[in-house]
Amino acid sequence: MGRQLPSATQLIFEQLAEMRSFYDALRRSDQLILDKFFEDILQHRAAISNATNLLPIEIMPFVILLEERKKIILIHSDLWKQIEELDGRLRQLEPSTLKKDGQP
Repeated sequence: MGRQLPSATQLIFEQLAEMRSFYDALRRSDQLILDKFFEDILQHRAAISNATNLLPIEIMPFVILLEERKKIILIHSDLWKQIEELDGRLRQLEPSTLKKDGQP
């Protein structure tokens, strides 16, 4: 019989297990952050398994960066939406005050 290769999930869990001593040495707050990273990695198992020319440990940082970038874009978008909303409210509240002060 041919040799069976481990699945991407098995490889990911093996990589995470190898990081256990590092994980255990961290403060609890840092462990919680790593837990979120690990969750992100597991959500991308299919993509990781398709990257056949790379080891999971090589692709895992890119998955983490991808998820972090998505979060940053969402935060940035929400922030701009709130700024625009506040700007609109300010314009509605004080149009006459701005004109009295000599500002447009």
